Amino acid sequence: MQQAVNLIRSSEDILILTHKNPDGDAVGSVLGLADALESVGKNVKCFSKDIVPDVFDFLPNISKIKNQTVPEKYDLVILLDCALFSRTGIDNIKDIASSFNDILIIDHHPKNQTECDHYEKCIFIIDPKVSSSAVLVYELLKNADIEITKNIANCLLTGIFTDTGGFQHSNTDSQSLEAAAEFMKKGSRVDKITKNIFNSKSMAAIKLWGIALSRIKTDAKTGMAVSYVSKKDIEDSGAKEEDLSGLVNVINTVSDAKFSLLLTEFENRKIKGSLRSEEYKGIDVSRIARSLGGGGHKLASGFEFDGDLQNNVAKISEMILKANRK
Repeated sequence: MQQAVNLIRSSEDILILTHKNPDGDAVGSVLGLADALESVGKNVKCFSKDIVPDVFDFLPNISKIKNQTVPEKYDLVILLDCALFSRTGIDNIKDIASSFNDILIIDHHPKNQTECDHYEKCIFIIDPKVSSSAVLVYELLKNADIEITKNIANCLLTGIFTDTGGFQHSNTDSQSLEAAAEFMKKGSRVDKITKNIFNSKSMAAIKLWGIALSRIKTDAKTGMAVSYVSKKDIEDSGAKEEDLSGLVNVINTVSDAKFSLLLTEFENRKIKGSLRSEEYKGIDVSRIARSLGGGGHKLASGFEFDGDLQNNVAKISEMILKANRK
């Protein structure tokens, strides 16, 4: 942590990157860190290959995160909420950073491989035991003695809130709640975050959820509750892919299911799978995701594959059954 603080202090031009399809933790952590670094005189740019979902428009300075930019030279590149450039969806980092001196990785996903395996000048702060990357950013700012403003607090609390499922998931620990308490002392309000993240859905989004919920099936062999949404479903309902956020958690509430799976066709014949479970159910969905070429956390993971949506549900069920037997 102190090495990261020293690295930041010695850097002037900083680029912050996060993973493709950014979620609340990614968006909140990027914005909170960027605001903090700018407050101590750093020149900071933020980039996400995919457009930030509209649900996060309530966050301060959301326009800081660009999805189009020209290559520039940076003293420091920060990978936030991911550990590999490939997770950002950027084909070539030089398309964004023409050159850079150092890399800092801040992530709470299990460490399998990082960019530190490829670059000499690299520091990483990786802790899969914390609830979110926002918690790690908070710890970094405390170590750097950077003041937490209301805007920074709003961003980082959103990161913790979303990655703990509104403080409902088993990863909600004392560290997360202590950080949340500090953010609330700065003026951040959980009720406003709740309203914007969970309690504000368009009619199109509700229709799309209805389609997916009507398709839920349970598999007695795997203990899985599964549903799917096609690209045509999204288009016909007038919704966006981002409107599906949180749906897999609802599917996971099926009483006799050990875990849930939502398959989403985000492009023609390109499918994304989202897996969720709970600690008491005794299923490690990250093992399932890895068997399908993906990864993630024990209770929240994902994967992607090419193919026909409906015809692959049965095939995936068989692959999951094999993964559970290992």
